[in-house]
Amino acid sequence: MLKDQLEKELVIANAQIEELELTTHVVSPENTLSDIITFENASEEELNQRKLKRIYMKKRKILYFKERLKNNFSYFCIECGEELTLERLLIMPKAGLCTTCANNAKAQNDFFLP
Repeated sequence: MLKDQLEKELVIANAQIEELELTTHVVSPENTLSDIITFENASEEELNQRKLKRIYMKKRKILYFKERLKNNFSYFCIECGEELTLERLLIMPKAGLCTTCANNAKAQNDFFLP
């Protein structure tokens, strides 16, 4: 169930943040996504900062999904009714189709993908 997955992922994200904050200069999670892209010559500190930013972003998404679930919003595919996976929601927070239905729609050249 999505609610249980969200709780589990939140615990993992919090643990990762806590561990990285002990060894890394904390960087505001509001920085742009382009700041997160890794460079070939990045130092360990820079790589840890980028990792920390990615985890902060993931945590914000998880908290957003939890809040919406609390307000009786559901995450079900509008085509087949299956619950959307957390992995899909983290990539596409406004997804209306599960991966299978989205792939089917793409294969049928449907241009509107909710």
